[in-house]
Amino acid sequence: MSAKKVKGCEACPALCCSDLEDDILRPVTKEEVDNLKWELHFENTKVFIRSRRWYQLTLGKCMYLDKNNLCSIYEDRPQTCRDHMPPECEFYGKIYDVMFETPDDLQKFIDKEKRRKKRKRKAKSKK
Repeated sequence: MSAKKVKGCEACPALCCSDLEDDILRPVTKEEVDNLKWELHFENTKVFIRSRRWYQLTLGKCMYLDKNNLCSIYEDRPQTCRDHMPPECEFYGKIYDVMFETPDDLQKFIDKEKRRKKRKRKAKSKK
């Protein structure tokens, strides 16, 4: 079985096989925010927002990548891998609108959002 690459991936160092993104719900309650902050304490975890959807990013490398960054189980790879097609990856540009790498990053974003909503409510009440 030979390792192959999807057309458009030839020059890519298997970025989509190096990190795992999973969509998550936007944290709403204090407990949800605290839990997400706790997860951001881990060096292999990040959170990002793309098109108003939230994702958790786990940094790592697929165990089936060979030394040339080719898939060693290409013919038997999971459906998720089959469905992933360029240009839906960071090789073609930034995949996020906002990235949180630390609990402080997340807290600053939440504080900024609260201030923005407060100003918006205040502006509406003046009308």
